[in-house]
Amino acid sequence: MKQLISNLKPFRRLIMTLTLMFAGGGLMAQDTTGSGTFWTQEVIFYSLLTLVFITAVLVLLVALYVLQMLKTFVLKDMSEEQRVAYEAEPGLFDKLWNKWNNLRPMEEEEALILDHDYDGIKELDNHLPPWWKGLFYLTIVYGVIYIMVFHVFKTAPLQAEQYKLEMAAAEDLKNNIPQPEVDFDENTVTFTDDTAELLAGKGIFESQCAICHKADGGGVAGPNLTDQYWKNGGGMQNIYKVVKNGVSNTAMISWETILNPVKMRQVSSYVLTLEGTNPPGAKAPEGDLWEPESDSTAVNQ
Repeated sequence: MKQLISNLKPFRRLIMTLTLMFAGGGLMAQDTTGSGTFWTQEVIFYSLLTLVFITAVLVLLVALYVLQMLKTFVLKDMSEEQRVAYEAEPGLFDKLWNKWNNLRPMEEEEALILDHDYDGIKELDNHLPPWWKGLFYLTIVYGVIYIMVFHVFKTAPLQAEQYKLEMAAAEDLKNNIPQPEVDFDENTVTFTDDTAELLAGKGIFESQCAICHKADGGGVAGPNLTDQYWKNGGGMQNIYKVVKNGVSNTAMISWETILNPVKMRQVSSYVLTLEGTNPPGAKAPEGDLWEPESDSTAVNQ
């Protein structure tokens, strides 16, 4: 086992890189509906594909190691004459290696030396390896095909065009999504105590708002939402207006283009339920004291 690990050392960077690629595959998807990270079919597919590739590489390395061990055992059982004859005749891999690299034997070196001498350094007239020239010719063929497809016949869009097409398709999809019918606006919205709606508001708050207000509403960059002090007025309607329109010159953006009115009402109602929870480590009060008695849309009224 120690010998196997030693033989795998040259490949440890490759193995570590592939492992990190697989391990990080699940962090690439983010649920925009407010339920946090999730595994999409695409992420699962590429993660499994990476795992299969890593397994194939490891199996190949182990197979090469086993073949090397078998070769060692076979050479050990050979006689001296057989060993000399075996080593004199290059194996299949050696033949392919020499052919792919166009290697010339050392005996021909004198014939390859050019009439150049730089402080005793001489130059050999070696050609580029066939594998390198093959890749170079392949890039030329690919370049010609690329130009024909994307610039001459234009059978496929370029990246900028593809981006515009996808953005247009996304905009069409967004416009065709049926919006829920609502019978309220920012001046008539009222608190909802429906359990399902409050849970939905909690999910939106924890995924979108917790980064500034903490998951418990105690406040980080944003203000504390669990006390009775409000910068822009408390109560259902004022909170809904802040969620909908945002607050200028602050990190509070307008959520009107992201959340529909029902979702804004859900998260606003959930914010009202945080009052009085007094979470540990909450920020000091900011703004003015809001009296619930003066608010007809308060939770308890």
